[in-house]
Parts: sequence; C-alpha cells; structure tokens
Amino acid sequence: MSDSRKKFIYLLGEMRSLLGYSLREEDLSPEEDLAMEMNYGGFQFSVVHSVKNSPKKMLIECVFGQIPLESEEKILINLLEMNCALAEIDGSVFCLDQDSDELIYTIALDMNLQSAETVLRKMTEIVWHGRRWLKNNFLNNQDELKNPALEIGILA
Repeated sequence: MSDSRKKFIYLLGEMRSLLGYSLREEDLSPEEDLAMEMNYGGFQFSVVHSVKNSPKKMLIECVFGQIPLESEEKILINLLEMNCALAEIDGSVFCLDQDSDELIYTIALDMNLQSAETVLRKMTEIVWHGRRWLKNNFLNNQDELKNPALEIGILA
C-alpha cells in the first residue's frame, strides 16, 4: 500500500473519530479510489482519494443543491467569476453535476499538509459557503444592499 493511501486512511480514521463515527473494520483496496461520504453541517460531502489520478491529494466535494431556473444565467455568470478568483486563492471551484444539475463545490488538498482537524475546518468553511448559497444563491439581494445611511444623497 502506498504512503499516500496510508495517509488518506489515517486521516479518514481520525476524522471518523472526531465526528463520533464508528471505525471501519473492512480491508480497503490499495489501488481503488476510496471515498468517505457523510452529511456534515446539513450538506452532503465526499472525501475522495485516487491513487491513480492524484495520489498526493484528497478531493473534497460538497453538494450545494439545484440552481433555480429563473436565475440560472445570472448565477452561472457569478459562479464563473467566483471560480476565477477561487482558483487563484486555493484551487477550489464550483461545478455542475452532469446528471443531477446540482451545484458542487470542490477542492483538492495536499494530504501531507493536512490533519483531521484541518480537513474538518475546511469542511466547516465550505458549510458556511453552502449556507450562503441556500440563502441567496450567491446573488446579492438589492433590498439588502440599500442602506440609507450609505447613500450619497443622504450623506451630502
């Protein structure tokens, strides 16, 4: 079994322990893609490792939900703009599931720089993004932006 696979299995075990899940008892294949799926903070997560495609990384995916059809074009434009910025910051991106049309947040993390705590912190950060998505689909509500104290005419 490769060192990267051992690290991934170790991280999953630590995460399961921190979350209060029972530990896995079955033997894991050293070459197959492995995934731990869970509900965390009200969102469906997958934590994935592929020895073949990216042995030193772990992929975190989080399903945010459907894109409302009535705002689809504006949301997709915003997501493309956000992807440009996020890709430069930490390599995370939003994508659409081809089968379900659900919005998915993804990020690949270097396993050598992670502990179970840092992975769970990142997942908590993703939950906050997901809650913002559920609240406003990353569209600014114009009524929320109108603050009379900040309007130029009132300040003058």
